[in-house]
Amino acid sequence: MAEETIQRKTGTERQTAFLVSALERASQQNGVLLNGTMKQTPRFFDKGLRVNPVNALIMAIHSDMGGYKTNSYVLFNDTKNRGEAVRKGEKGVPFLWTNTSEYVNKDNPDDKISREAFKTLSESEQARYKPNPREDVYVLFNIDQTTMPHVHKEDYDKQVQQYGGVAEDQEGAYMDKEDKSKRISVNQFILNMRDNLVPIRKDATGIAHYDGKRDTVYIPAQKGFPTYPDYVQEVARQVAHATGISGRLNRDGATTSRETLVEELASAVKMLDFGMPAKLRPETMKELPAIIEQMKENPQFAEDVLRDVNRTVGMIKKAENGEKIQLIEKPSEERQQKWAAQFPLEQVPEKFSAVTMLKDDEGRWTLAVKAENTPVFAVHPSKEDVSLYFDVIKNDHDEAHVQEFRTQMAQKYYSLFSQQKAEPVNLFKSEASQEALDLISKVNAFKTKDSKILLVATIGDEKQKPRYVSQEQWQRLWLADDKQDFKQHLAAALYSDVLAGKLEAAKQAVAPEVDGTKLHEEQEHKDNQKEEVRQETEKKNQEEKRRNSPEQKEKERREEKAKEEATKEETKVVAAIALSPMMKQFMDLKSKHPDAVLLFRVGDFYETYQDDARKASNILGITLTRNSKTKGPDGKPVEMAGFPHHALDTYLPKLIRAGERVAICDQLEAPRATTKRSSEPPAQESKQEVKEVVAPAKKQEEEQHRGFHR
Repeated sequence: MAEETIQRKTGTERQTAFLVSALERASQQNGVLLNGTMKQTPRFFDKGLRVNPVNALIMAIHSDMGGYKTNSYVLFNDTKNRGEAVRKGEKGVPFLWTNTSEYVNKDNPDDKISREAFKTLSESEQARYKPNPREDVYVLFNIDQTTMPHVHKEDYDKQVQQYGGVAEDQEGAYMDKEDKSKRISVNQFILNMRDNLVPIRKDATGIAHYDGKRDTVYIPAQKGFPTYPDYVQEVARQVAHATGISGRLNRDGATTSRETLVEELASAVKMLDFGMPAKLRPETMKELPAIIEQMKENPQFAEDVLRDVNRTVGMIKKAENGEKIQLIEKPSEERQQKWAAQFPLEQVPEKFSAVTMLKDDEGRWTLAVKAENTPVFAVHPSKEDVSLYFDVIKNDHDEAHVQEFRTQMAQKYYSLFSQQKAEPVNLFKSEASQEALDLISKVNAFKTKDSKILLVATIGDEKQKPRYVSQEQWQRLWLADDKQDFKQHLAAALYSDVLAGKLEAAKQAVAPEVDGTKLHEEQEHKDNQKEEVRQETEKKNQEEKRRNSPEQKEKERREEKAKEEATKEETKVVAAIALSPMMKQFMDLKSKHPDAVLLFRVGDFYETYQDDARKASNILGITLTRNSKTKGPDGKPVEMAGFPHHALDTYLPKLIRAGERVAICDQLEAPRATTKRSSEPPAQESKQEVKEVVAPAKKQEEEQHRGFHR
């Protein structure tokens, strides 16, 4: 363990040294930090391993310092396996690998599960666990540092052609050509940030900035920047800045120099993703000597910066992948005061060893709380508090905020429980009698290699077959004050059938003797009961046989069909009356193209409705909405999903690749000019016409269609 820690420390120190060298170089070359030749983002050659943001940054710096043609890297052993070798005297770059194959319970460090087991849990169950990473350090070499250019020249040339940049004497050549693919990637990035992380708006002041009060990024027009990459990087800087507020990654307490460096480096990583050069702002250049000196003198400063860069870019990538990053506020003073008003704070503990939410035997969410040196208790919290609990646990990215919230929640219910205003919930005892518990002589609960949880009990002298334990029951074990007692009661619940049989057998064995007359009467009574049961059963069987007869089933089927037909007709009449002119037109066009997804132009948006909307939402990842004011032909609220008309080139190929036939309906005459998207289909009549029907085709044909709509 100590060796691993030393290895990691050495790797971090080496990465810091590379970063300091890059900053010193930037001060000598007009602020260019990295990737002046516009190489593609760092990657492993012939491996699908993930490269985290800091590793990508350090690999790109190493590549620039060596003047290598690509950012493609290999492991030493991989070169040997390919029949190649690392050239003599070459020095590699440290690569810090985080192995997250294990997860640990936030409330119980002894409860650890594998990644595979973690994936099988529900969202609420996953919220109780966090990654338990193991850090490893490797050394990577650029493919230019190996014999690949000579031994496998064809593979090498392919790497250079696919992932290489421009020649050094052509630095900045990007601006001499129109690279549409990069601009499309940047536009999509901005849309993803706007929709999933932070609003981005144009600003007329000429100063890019983040407004904390409105939680909005303001960016001047592109023409106000010297180059297109300058514009892109400033957008990335401001987005990185927006991740640092208390409701996200909580870098509010960071020094100005630390925050500045985090924004510069995080935006540089994004520029690598775009294949563009990264530069430092003029303001940063003025602070650079002091920042470099601080990094050299304070290793902790450098480590904090690199950690923040990983977290910042990680959050940005989540938003890029469509995950909505909720803004979670720190427990406010107002909420604290409301909670404090319910109980005297001086009479409740300040620390709790366990605060967790789990389900009871009836499936209700239950809060289990244990203060230090006091027995654990459980209560049913309000629905609002349950919702708030999981909202904070899942979305708050600041562990200190989460812990503060847990404590406040525990204090509230501790007070209510103490004042008998909250009814206790029995999580650790069964309904079993003491007589049944005494039959259980030995209990063992354990996890299998495939992360299943089993319990084995010895009842009497007989060892029982293992029975499954739920995740909630397993969690209770680690919360229980007396774990052995809980396992005893758990065994009683799981083996209730076995215990009932043994108790009955024991009762029969010690039954007192009775005289023959009484025995005869009891037997006669039992026989009468059996006959009554037999007659009742026979009656039920005859009734069931009658209901299941072909004649009766046919009669019921005809009656049900008649009801359905009547309901359908009624629904059609009502719906036809309620349909707006626009929806009538949509249904008319849809009837002409029933097998196609109909893109219906409304103002500056292409909308889809009903079944088409559900398909488009799943394939394109766009939001599905329902409008309760407008009814479809089935009498239900109309479902809608749409996108801006200028994004047609982006979304049309996705629908085609998904195998969908698409009919594009353009607006010939609108009832009124509008640039805003309506929350419901227009009620006024307008003229629409299907202009083009696009069917799945080969790649060349798809490109032709894309060209048609540009």
